[in-house]
Amino acid sequence: MRDKKSFLNVTFKVEKNPTYTGNHFSARVNRVKGCTFPLGTTEQEMIDQYHNQVVLEKDIDGNKVLAGDIHRVVEVVNCFEDHGYFSK
Repeated sequence: MRDKKSFLNVTFKVEKNPTYTGNHFSARVNRVKGCTFPLGTTEQEMIDQYHNQVVLEKDIDGNKVLAGDIHRVVEVVNCFEDHGYFSK
């Protein structure tokens, strides 16, 4: 059986973090689409959760890389309530 659940679908405008020296492919993007968050999440909480998201468990030096290491969120471009179906 599938349940219909509501969530926030967010698009962030991002810029490369000036302290990031790696060459991960996502360092070249300027928008990140399809980030989902529970209803009631504030804009600042969304940004904080995005920055703390793990991109790589281990880079070439064996370190964990977070989205906040690569990007800085400039603004929330689009945020809307979405509905999706999830299997039980």
